[in-house]
Amino acid sequence: MSEAPMIGAIEAGGTKMVCAVGRTWEEVRDAERFVVPTTSADETMNEVLAWFAAQNRAAPISAIGVASFGPIDFETQSIAPSTPKIAWRGVSWRKAIDQVLPGVAFGYDTDTNAAGLAEWRWGATQGKKVSVYITIGTGIGGALLIDGEPVHGLLHPEFGHMIVPRRLDDGFAGTCPNHGGCLEGLACGGAVKQRWHRTGGPQFPADHPAWDLESDYLAAAMVNIIMITSAEKIVLGGGVMAVEGLLEKVQKKTHLLLANYIDRPELTEIGLRDYLVAPGLGNASGAVGAFALGLDALAQ
Repeated sequence: MSEAPMIGAIEAGGTKMVCAVGRTWEEVRDAERFVVPTTSADETMNEVLAWFAAQNRAAPISAIGVASFGPIDFETQSIAPSTPKIAWRGVSWRKAIDQVLPGVAFGYDTDTNAAGLAEWRWGATQGKKVSVYITIGTGIGGALLIDGEPVHGLLHPEFGHMIVPRRLDDGFAGTCPNHGGCLEGLACGGAVKQRWHRTGGPQFPADHPAWDLESDYLAAAMVNIIMITSAEKIVLGGGVMAVEGLLEKVQKKTHLLLANYIDRPELTEIGLRDYLVAPGLGNASGAVGAFALGLDALAQ
Protein backbone atom coordinates (compact mmCIF):
# COMPACT_ATOMS: atom_id res chain seq x y z
CA MET A 1 0.00 0.00 0.00
CA SER A 2 1.42 3.38 -1.00
CA GLU A 3 2.01 6.02 1.63
CA ALA A 4 -0.53 8.83 1.96
CA PRO A 5 0.61 12.17 0.46
CA MET A 6 2.26 14.79 2.64
CA ILE A 7 0.11 17.87 3.03
CA GLY A 8 1.11 21.26 4.38
CA ALA A 9 -1.23 23.35 6.52
CA ILE A 10 -1.02 27.11 7.08
CA GLU A 11 -3.37 28.74 9.58
CA ALA A 12 -2.73 32.32 8.52
CA GLY A 13 -4.06 34.37 11.40
CA GLY A 14 -3.98 38.09 12.02
CA THR A 15 -1.41 37.82 14.80
CA LYS A 16 0.47 34.64 13.92
CA MET A 17 0.93 32.00 11.24
CA VAL A 18 0.69 28.39 12.43
CA CYS A 19 2.32 25.87 10.10
CA ALA A 20 2.34 22.07 10.14
CA VAL A 21 2.73 19.09 7.82
CA GLY A 22 1.22 15.64 7.99
CA ARG A 23 -0.25 12.74 6.07
CA THR A 24 -3.44 12.56 8.15
CA TRP A 25 -5.53 15.06 10.08
CA GLU A 26 -4.43 13.39 13.31
CA GLU A 27 -0.79 13.98 12.42
CA VAL A 28 -1.49 17.66 11.81
CA ARG A 29 -3.52 17.93 15.01
CA ASP A 30 -0.67 16.46 17.04
CA ALA A 31 2.25 17.90 15.07
CA GLU A 32 4.87 20.22 16.49
CA ARG A 33 3.91 23.45 14.79
CA PHE A 34 6.09 26.17 13.34
CA VAL A 35 4.77 29.58 14.42
CA VAL A 36 5.63 32.92 12.83
CA PRO A 37 4.33 36.32 14.01
CA THR A 38 2.20 38.06 11.39
CA THR A 39 4.13 41.19 10.38
CA SER A 40 4.64 42.46 6.82
CA ALA A 41 3.54 40.19 4.00
CA ASP A 42 7.02 39.75 2.53
CA GLU A 43 8.74 39.08 5.84
CA THR A 44 6.08 36.69 7.13
CA MET A 45 5.59 34.72 3.93
CA ASN A 46 9.33 34.38 3.31
CA GLU A 47 9.81 32.82 6.74
CA VAL A 48 6.80 30.54 6.37
CA LEU A 49 7.74 29.33 2.89
CA ALA A 50 11.39 28.79 3.82
CA TRP A 51 10.16 26.38 6.49
CA PHE A 52 7.93 24.54 4.02
CA ALA A 53 10.79 24.33 1.52
CA ALA A 54 12.85 22.60 4.20
CA GLN A 55 9.99 20.23 4.98
CA ASN A 56 9.62 19.48 1.27
CA ARG A 57 13.26 18.48 1.05
CA ALA A 58 12.74 16.02 3.90
CA ALA A 59 9.47 14.59 2.52
CA PRO A 60 7.95 15.94 -0.71
CA ILE A 61 4.76 17.95 -0.15
CA SER A 62 1.87 17.24 -2.52
CA ALA A 63 -0.53 20.00 -1.44
CA ILE A 64 -0.75 23.02 0.82
CA GLY A 65 -3.95 24.40 2.36
CA VAL A 66 -4.09 28.01 3.52
CA ALA A 67 -6.73 29.04 6.05
CA SER A 68 -6.42 32.82 5.97
CA PHE A 69 -7.69 35.84 7.83
CA GLY A 70 -10.02 37.82 5.61
CA PRO A 71 -11.86 39.12 3.89
CA ILE A 72 -10.54 37.13 0.93
CA ASP A 73 -11.36 37.32 -2.77
CA PHE A 74 -12.13 33.87 -4.16
CA GLU A 75 -11.95 35.00 -7.79
CA THR A 76 -8.32 36.14 -7.49
CA GLN A 77 -7.45 33.76 -4.62
CA SER A 78 -5.97 36.66 -2.71
CA ILE A 79 -6.66 38.75 0.36
CA ALA A 80 -9.39 41.25 -0.44
CA PRO A 81 -8.72 45.00 -0.72
CA SER A 82 -11.18 45.60 2.13
CA THR A 83 -9.04 43.86 4.76
CA PRO A 84 -8.08 46.18 7.62
CA LYS A 85 -4.54 44.79 7.35
CA ILE A 86 -3.45 47.35 4.77
CA ALA A 87 -0.05 45.76 4.09
CA TRP A 88 -1.76 42.49 3.11
CA ARG A 89 -4.30 43.84 0.64
CA GLY A 90 -4.19 41.93 -2.62
CA VAL A 91 -1.54 39.48 -1.37
CA SER A 92 -1.72 36.08 -3.06
CA TRP A 93 -0.64 32.98 -1.16
CA ARG A 94 -1.05 31.01 -4.39
CA LYS A 95 1.58 33.03 -6.24
CA ALA A 96 3.98 32.98 -3.30
CA ILE A 97 3.71 29.19 -2.88
CA ASP A 98 4.09 28.56 -6.62
CA GLN A 99 7.39 30.43 -6.59
CA VAL A 100 8.82 28.20 -3.87
CA LEU A 101 7.00 24.89 -4.43
CA PRO A 102 5.80 24.91 -8.04
CA GLY A 103 3.19 22.34 -8.93
CA VAL A 104 1.79 21.60 -5.46
CA ALA A 105 -2.00 21.51 -5.20
CA PHE A 106 -3.38 24.60 -3.45
CA GLY A 107 -6.46 24.98 -1.24
CA TYR A 108 -7.60 28.36 0.04
CA ASP A 109 -10.40 29.64 2.25
CA THR A 110 -10.98 31.76 5.32
CA ASP A 111 -9.58 30.59 8.63
CA THR A 112 -13.08 30.27 10.07
CA ASN A 113 -14.43 28.35 7.06
CA ALA A 114 -11.51 25.96 7.36
CA ALA A 115 -12.01 25.51 11.10
CA GLY A 116 -15.72 24.91 10.53
CA LEU A 117 -14.87 22.32 7.88
CA ALA A 118 -12.51 20.53 10.27
CA GLU A 119 -15.13 20.47 13.01
CA TRP A 120 -17.69 19.04 10.58
CA ARG A 121 -15.40 16.28 9.35
CA TRP A 122 -13.63 15.29 12.55
CA GLY A 123 -14.90 17.41 15.44
CA ALA A 124 -18.03 18.64 17.19
CA THR A 125 -20.46 19.02 14.26
CA GLN A 126 -20.04 15.68 12.50
CA GLY A 127 -23.21 14.57 10.73
CA LYS A 128 -24.97 17.95 10.96
CA LYS A 129 -26.69 19.23 7.82
CA VAL A 130 -26.40 22.88 8.90
CA SER A 131 -23.60 23.92 11.21
CA VAL A 132 -21.90 27.14 12.26
CA TYR A 133 -18.41 27.81 13.58
CA ILE A 134 -17.67 31.14 15.28
CA THR A 135 -14.27 32.28 16.51
CA ILE A 136 -13.88 35.07 19.05
CA GLY A 137 -10.29 36.23 19.27
CA THR A 138 -8.33 39.12 17.78
CA GLY A 139 -11.36 39.52 15.53
CA ILE A 140 -14.66 37.69 15.22
CA GLY A 141 -15.39 35.50 12.23
CA GLY A 142 -17.71 32.70 11.33
CA ALA A 143 -18.51 29.90 8.93
CA LEU A 144 -21.85 28.55 7.78
CA LEU A 145 -21.66 25.00 6.41
CA ILE A 146 -24.38 23.16 4.52
CA ASP A 147 -23.71 19.40 4.35
CA GLY A 148 -20.10 20.13 5.19
CA GLU A 149 -19.59 22.75 2.45
CA PRO A 150 -18.72 26.29 3.58
CA VAL A 151 -21.13 28.82 2.09
CA HIS A 152 -19.63 31.26 -0.43
CA GLY A 153 -21.77 33.98 -1.93
CA LEU A 154 -20.79 37.51 -2.90
CA LEU A 155 -17.80 36.91 -0.66
CA HIS A 156 -18.18 34.77 2.45
CA PRO A 157 -20.28 35.16 5.60
CA GLU A 158 -19.04 37.93 7.91
CA PHE A 159 -20.69 37.03 11.20
CA GLY A 160 -18.41 39.37 13.11
CA HIS A 161 -19.89 42.42 11.45
CA MET A 162 -23.52 41.82 12.32
CA ILE A 163 -25.12 44.63 14.32
CA VAL A 164 -26.12 43.66 17.85
CA PRO A 165 -28.06 45.77 20.38
CA ARG A 166 -25.68 47.88 22.42
CA ARG A 167 -26.09 47.57 26.19
CA LEU A 168 -27.34 50.88 27.54
CA ASP A 169 -24.49 51.28 30.03
CA ASP A 170 -21.80 50.61 27.43
CA GLY A 171 -20.36 53.85 26.09
CA PHE A 172 -17.42 52.20 24.32
CA ALA A 173 -17.28 53.36 20.69
CA GLY A 174 -16.09 50.02 19.34
CA THR A 175 -12.95 48.99 17.48
CA CYS A 176 -14.25 48.22 13.99
CA PRO A 177 -12.91 50.83 11.53
CA ASN A 178 -16.00 50.46 9.34
CA HIS A 179 -18.89 49.97 11.76
CA GLY A 180 -17.62 50.95 15.20
CA GLY A 181 -20.05 49.00 17.35
CA CYS A 182 -20.71 45.85 15.34
CA LEU A 183 -20.25 42.50 17.08
CA GLU A 184 -16.52 42.45 16.38
CA GLY A 185 -16.14 46.10 17.35
CA LEU A 186 -17.81 45.47 20.71
CA ALA A 187 -16.78 41.93 21.60
CA CYS A 188 -13.49 40.85 20.00
CA GLY A 189 -10.43 40.39 22.19
CA GLY A 190 -9.06 43.79 21.25
CA ALA A 191 -12.35 45.47 22.15
CA VAL A 192 -12.34 43.81 25.57
CA LYS A 193 -8.83 45.09 26.28
CA GLN A 194 -9.47 48.60 24.96
CA ARG A 195 -12.75 49.02 26.80
CA TRP A 196 -11.15 48.04 30.10
CA HIS A 197 -7.81 49.79 29.42
CA ARG A 198 -5.69 46.64 29.39
CA THR A 199 -2.61 46.86 27.17
CA GLY A 200 -1.26 43.35 27.56
CA GLY A 201 -0.80 40.42 29.90
CA PRO A 202 -3.23 37.59 30.67
CA GLN A 203 -6.99 37.72 30.30
CA PHE A 204 -9.11 39.22 33.04
CA PRO A 205 -10.16 36.76 35.76
CA ALA A 206 -13.40 34.85 35.23
CA ASP A 207 -15.34 37.03 37.70
CA HIS A 208 -14.40 40.34 36.00
CA PRO A 209 -17.43 42.38 34.79
CA ALA A 210 -15.95 42.27 31.28
CA TRP A 211 -17.34 38.78 30.83
CA ASP A 212 -20.88 39.67 31.85
CA LEU A 213 -20.89 42.33 29.11
CA GLU A 214 -19.14 40.00 26.65
CA SER A 215 -21.69 37.26 27.19
CA ASP A 216 -24.54 39.73 26.57
CA TYR A 217 -23.18 40.57 23.12
CA LEU A 218 -22.32 36.99 22.23
CA ALA A 219 -25.74 35.71 23.29
CA ALA A 220 -27.44 38.34 21.11
CA ALA A 221 -25.29 37.16 18.21
CA MET A 222 -26.18 33.53 18.86
CA VAL A 223 -29.90 34.34 18.68
CA ASN A 224 -29.40 36.12 15.36
CA ILE A 225 -27.47 33.16 13.99
CA ILE A 226 -30.01 30.61 15.21
CA MET A 227 -32.94 32.54 13.77
CA ILE A 228 -31.30 33.15 10.38
CA THR A 229 -29.42 29.89 9.74
CA SER A 230 -31.48 27.35 11.71
CA ALA A 231 -28.14 25.72 12.53
CA GLU A 232 -28.25 22.27 14.10
CA LYS A 233 -25.13 23.01 16.16
CA ILE A 234 -22.88 26.01 16.80
CA VAL A 235 -19.22 25.82 17.80
CA LEU A 236 -17.65 28.73 19.67
CA GLY A 237 -13.86 28.85 19.43
CA GLY A 238 -11.06 31.38 19.71
CA GLY A 239 -8.94 32.69 22.56
CA VAL A 240 -11.66 34.73 24.24
CA MET A 241 -13.83 31.65 24.67
CA ALA A 242 -11.09 30.01 26.75
CA VAL A 243 -12.16 32.19 29.70
CA GLU A 244 -13.56 29.95 32.42
CA GLY A 245 -17.36 30.09 32.61
CA LEU A 246 -17.88 32.31 29.56
CA LEU A 247 -19.44 29.59 27.42
CA GLU A 248 -21.89 28.75 30.19
CA LYS A 249 -22.87 32.43 30.50
CA VAL A 250 -23.53 32.59 26.75
CA GLN A 251 -25.62 29.40 26.86
CA LYS A 252 -27.84 30.70 29.68
CA LYS A 253 -28.33 34.15 28.16
CA THR A 254 -29.05 32.70 24.72
CA HIS A 255 -31.83 30.62 26.26
CA LEU A 256 -33.35 33.70 27.89
CA LEU A 257 -33.20 35.75 24.68
CA LEU A 258 -34.74 32.96 22.59
CA ALA A 259 -37.74 33.09 24.93
CA ASN A 260 -38.82 29.59 23.88
CA TYR A 261 -39.75 30.85 20.40
CA ILE A 262 -38.29 27.77 18.72
CA ASP A 263 -39.69 24.67 20.37
CA ARG A 264 -36.80 22.28 20.02
CA PRO A 265 -35.06 20.20 22.73
CA GLU A 266 -31.67 21.47 21.53
CA LEU A 267 -32.65 25.02 22.54
CA THR A 268 -33.87 24.34 26.06
CA GLU A 269 -31.64 25.52 28.89
CA ILE A 270 -30.27 22.00 29.24
CA GLY A 271 -30.17 21.31 25.50
CA LEU A 272 -28.06 24.39 24.81
CA ARG A 273 -25.20 22.81 26.75
CA ASP A 274 -24.79 20.40 23.84
CA TYR A 275 -25.81 22.89 21.14
CA LEU A 276 -23.48 25.84 21.81
CA VAL A 277 -20.22 23.99 22.32
CA ALA A 278 -16.45 24.35 22.40
CA PRO A 279 -14.46 23.02 19.42
CA GLY A 280 -14.14 19.26 19.40
CA LEU A 281 -10.60 19.68 18.04
CA GLY A 282 -9.61 22.23 20.68
CA ASN A 283 -7.13 24.82 19.43
CA ALA A 284 -6.22 22.61 16.44
CA SER A 285 -9.37 23.35 14.39
CA GLY A 286 -7.66 25.97 12.21
CA ALA A 287 -4.58 23.93 11.37
CA VAL A 288 -6.61 20.78 10.77
CA GLY A 289 -8.96 22.83 8.59
CA ALA A 290 -6.01 24.02 6.50
CA PHE A 291 -5.03 20.36 6.09
CA ALA A 292 -8.59 19.63 4.89
CA LEU A 293 -8.29 22.40 2.27
CA GLY A 294 -5.05 20.88 1.02
CA LEU A 295 -6.54 17.41 0.98
CA ASP A 296 -9.53 18.59 -1.05
CA ALA A 297 -7.30 20.48 -3.49
CA LEU A 298 -5.31 17.34 -4.10
CA ALA A 299 -8.47 15.32 -4.72
CA GLN A 300 -9.65 17.84 -7.31
